[in-house]
Amino acid sequence: MQNILDMRTLIFVSGVTSLILFACMIYIRRKQKTYDGFLFWVFASLCNAAGMLLLSQRDILPDFFTIVTGNTLLIYSIVLINTGLSRFSGMRPHVKIYLLLVPLFIVFYFYFTYILPSLTFRFLVFSAFQTLLCVIMIIIVRRDLPRVLPQRNYVLFWFLILATAWPLLKIITSFFESEKTTDLMKSSFSHQLTFLGSITAYIVLNISLIIINFQRVELELIDAKDEIRTLAGLIPICATCKKIRDDKGSWNQLEAYLSEHADMKFTHGMCPECMQKMSSMKSK
Repeated sequence: MQNILDMRTLIFVSGVTSLILFACMIYIRRKQKTYDGFLFWVFASLCNAAGMLLLSQRDILPDFFTIVTGNTLLIYSIVLINTGLSRFSGMRPHVKIYLLLVPLFIVFYFYFTYILPSLTFRFLVFSAFQTLLCVIMIIIVRRDLPRVLPQRNYVLFWFLILATAWPLLKIITSFFESEKTTDLMKSSFSHQLTFLGSITAYIVLNISLIIINFQRVELELIDAKDEIRTLAGLIPICATCKKIRDDKGSWNQLEAYLSEHADMKFTHGMCPECMQKMSSMKSK
């Protein structure tokens, strides 16, 4: 089984998968309507791909690139996803928290790579930061996302719960492992399954992000159809001043109402009849 789930191959395949997802999201960005925050998800895929590809070069490239830089890119990809979700929801990202977490992660990884080398401690640090960022992601999805998507995405929510519980469970089980792993490329079968699960989880997460973007497009189309039905039906208009009453009961100028509910712009001029009336009034 060890030969079937070769660690270097798993990590490399994860990087290639992220590159494919990056290309797909670039295509969607160019060809479909996207919203504020989507570009952060695009770069998150790129960061994840770069991080995984660097990790796959362990013992080939210097440790600074394959350990410190690679894992920092993986953590930063989650930061980018969270930032994109906040902006997509119309909220301000938690920039101060991220500016604290990322440098702190680099310090911990540098320490457990060069000062006190330990793969186990690096794994615990990564899992702890991953769990914390996933908790922030859950909060954004639960609290902020309904601002733009009233229909709650329970599948995405429970998937994030599972994604948060998984690294937390790995932290707990690591204290009961009889043999401590010292070489990533010779990791135990449980670590290999963890990386295999991470590939699946990242694919599901990216698909979920694409789905919520299309859900928002669909919601705007439904709202637009409702407005078209409003324009096609009976519109209450004042017989004297020609103001129109909207759905909220407010009376608006005809121009303002049509500009808001349809893609219309108005230029002002005078018809021949009004010009004749104006001329006759001036002559008097």
